[in-house]
Amino acid sequence: MAVIRGEIGRRWLTYTLTNPQQALRTWAHEDQLVPVPSSGTWRVVEAALYPSIDAMCAIRPTDALGPVLASVRQPLAWWLVPADEADDLADLRQLTVHPRGRVLNCPHEGIGSEGRLWLEPPDGSGRLTPVSQLGTAFGPAGVMAR
Repeated sequence: MAVIRGEIGRRWLTYTLTNPQQALRTWAHEDQLVPVPSSGTWRVVEAALYPSIDAMCAIRPTDALGPVLASVRQPLAWWLVPADEADDLADLRQLTVHPRGRVLNCPHEGIGSEGRLWLEPPDGSGRLTPVSQLGTAFGPAGVMAR
C-alpha cells in the first residue's frame, strides 16, 4: 500500500510539469532532485526547520497536515499550502511566502537526496496544510512564542 500511495503522491506532485514522465523516471532510477514549480493549486511557504517540526506536531492532531519538505543542510522546511490562501501568511515574520512558480527541488518521497527529505510526503489526495493552521502554529501563541 505504501508503494502505491508513494506513486500516487509523486504523480500528484508532478501534474503541472511539462514532462512529468521524465520526473518520474528520474525518481525511479536516480537519487536526484526534480525541480517542481508551484504553478498549480499549491504555493510554497518557507520556514526554519526546527520550528517547522514543532509546528508539525501542533498541527498533526487535527489531521490537517499537507506535504512538508525539509533540508537538513540549510536547515529549512517548505510547506505546501493552498495557492489562493498563501498571501494570508505574509505578515508572519517567521514565514516566507513564495510567489507562484517558485521551483521546489524535490526528492523521491521515500528516499532523501542532497540533504532533502519529505517530513510529510505528498499522498496524492491533494491535501495541503491549511493556512489557518500554519498561521496559528507560527503566530504569537504558536511554536515561536514558546
